Amino acid sequence: MRRALLALATVAGLCSAADARASLTTSETEQIRGFVASETHADRVRALVARPDLSADESAAAMTAALAGTVLDAPRMAFLGEVVQGGGSAASRPVLVVATVRAVLARADAIYAQHPADLERSPALGEIARGYVFVAGEASGADAGVDATARAGCGKAIADHLARNASLLKLDVAVPVQVAHLRAQASVALLDAMPDGPMRRVDAADRLGLTGARRAALVELGLLVMDATGADARVTEVRSLLDRLPGARDGAEAVFVGDTQALFRARAAVVSTDDAPPAPLGDAASPWAPEGAPAEVPASTLAVARGLAVAAVRRALDRRPTLRARVEHDGLAAVATTAAMLVLDAPRTLDVAAARFLTGKRDTLALVADALGALAAFAPQGPVADGLAVPLGHARATHVSLDPAGIATSFRLDAHLWRLEHDDAGAITALHRDGAPVVASMLPAARVVPTEAESWTGSGLVFARLSGAPRAAVSAGPRVRVVGSSVSDAVSAPAPGDDVAVEADVRIDGGPAGVVLRALPGTTGFKGLSLLLVPGAPAHAVLLTADGAGADLAASPVVELAASPTHHVRLAVRGARVDARIDAVTLTTTLSADLAHGDVALRAYPGAAIEATGWRVGKP
Repeated sequence: MRRALLALATVAGLCSAADARASLTTSETEQIRGFVASETHADRVRALVARPDLSADESAAAMTAALAGTVLDAPRMAFLGEVVQGGGSAASRPVLVVATVRAVLARADAIYAQHPADLERSPALGEIARGYVFVAGEASGADAGVDATARAGCGKAIADHLARNASLLKLDVAVPVQVAHLRAQASVALLDAMPDGPMRRVDAADRLGLTGARRAALVELGLLVMDATGADARVTEVRSLLDRLPGARDGAEAVFVGDTQALFRARAAVVSTDDAPPAPLGDAASPWAPEGAPAEVPASTLAVARGLAVAAVRRALDRRPTLRARVEHDGLAAVATTAAMLVLDAPRTLDVAAARFLTGKRDTLALVADALGALAAFAPQGPVADGLAVPLGHARATHVSLDPAGIATSFRLDAHLWRLEHDDAGAITALHRDGAPVVASMLPAARVVPTEAESWTGSGLVFARLSGAPRAAVSAGPRVRVVGSSVSDAVSAPAPGDDVAVEADVRIDGGPAGVVLRALPGTTGFKGLSLLLVPGAPAHAVLLTADGAGADLAASPVVELAASPTHHVRLAVRGARVDARIDAVTLTTTLSADLAHGDVALRAYPGAAIEATGWRVGKP
């Protein structure tokens, strides 16, 4: 019995000694810290951190202590790569991978804690970015020696890191775009760490804490949608565009909205797009201008569509290499922009391209042929009776015919058959609709380009220069467009009497512009009562009295308008009383005696444009 007790005591003593050896000594921990700080002796770091008698937590703690307070600059990240991927046994590599990933993420935790309010302005963003790229490489298994167990360990470490910093890193939180880029890389790394299998998408969505539209996009499409706003509306917008740009998600695992130059380390493609404020698209940023009004989409939608279209066109060139020479000749960026225009508003895009063709500008029509060919490379299967069909914005192109290179030569859109004729060099020489040469009257979405003149006529309307040096155009609709170069720029039309009513759908771009009643020439500028609209998010409206000497005085409060590309306005003057209605908003004022007579007019501030469609003037 005594011998048995002595044996047990001996075993217990040996186990206790082994347990003591399982922890790094203070000296060994300091050695690791010194080697990492000096970026030397990667072999010694490997030997100490991956010691077989250490637990995973102890190995990670040693690396975390070594990185605490250090800077994750390029040389240090290269050294950590050498620690993980350098010499050593295959058995030690997974231990080193997980320990180092946990340490890098702990360093990122510390940086976030140090910059609670100024992270987007801090140079430390670069540290986190380098750290996340390193983590992504290990989590994806792209680097040699990262087995399934190590990837799972990396995935858990990333998920824990995202949870600890959820106020910044959860994908449904609004953050600055610089932070959005960082969290996108971390989120992609977590997705890549998930094991392949039927539950991969669901498990990834759970780990990322996704809900709503963002979760549905990942589970249903296998696509992680990320941006700075965190709003479900952005995900819905991306999915809608991808329905018309399916090539953009071919081979992709994620979309990042915020910066088209953003690059990611990932197992599959990450499509990056630019972003813009969600304000109405103005002429200055519109690819349809000046021959056509901007499509009725926010500037942000155009930015996203362009980025997705670049990816879609590139994938089309991979699928149909015969397209490459033509697209590269015409410019990939230009072809992608035209593809974006088509998927946002195809009828408007075709009218604008045809209008430019009629004035000798053939490039846009050639880009339409290129873009349709690229979009057709991923055309979904449809009814046989429609032939090759391509879903577009506000329309669907059917019976699309392609030349041997894959460029569109004819198609049916809105019940009309369009045919593009090319010469031997590929240049478009003729355009027909339903067998007849295209003329301007066939293009309802095109508009006449404004010109500087003393008078303008069209559609039964006559306008004359009232003051300044405005540029104007009158076209079918009737539609009147005025572009300003000074505060006094205005064009006028005769009123049927002193009492008059004016009604139109009005679009304002680039700055303040509006409609004028009782307009008369002044010594400087003009006299009259203006309904001035100021574009923006929100837009505003106000009544102003112009004194003819260059001054405008407020005649009503400034009111906000609902966000909309166009506003329906109706102004009526009876005697001295003026009633103005803008959509559902009403403004009223009383005129002074010196504004008892005058005409009606349109005015535009410098760089601003006003387009009045359905212009009607009559008795109130």
